[in-house]
Amino acid sequence: MTPVADELSPYLLVRVRDGRAEFARWRAAEGQDALALFLTSANASAYAQAALKGAGWQVVRPPRTSVLEVLRACHDSGVLFAVLDPDGEKAKRVFSIGEVLQAVAGIG
Repeated sequence: MTPVADELSPYLLVRVRDGRAEFARWRAAEGQDALALFLTSANASAYAQAALKGAGWQVVRPPRTSVLEVLRACHDSGVLFAVLDPDGEKAKRVFSIGEVLQAVAGIG
């Protein structure tokens, strides 16, 4: 069983393009992009090697407040979902970013 703290502190894949941070995404079968989140750095590295094109991807584990900022920025740009430990074909879990942000707002 995964500790709850790990789900609140995921690993992300990020690179800088044109002076801006770009976070790895996963495309659902329906065609929607989703932010890719990972429980381990090994899972993130495996995804980068298997599914991401281009150089410069780095595995990071930002603090929880930074993860929330990334979720807000993704949501504001039209990325409405996040996925946990995706591979080339499936993800362990799909989250609505809007629902996560609402839940966090209700807690804080």
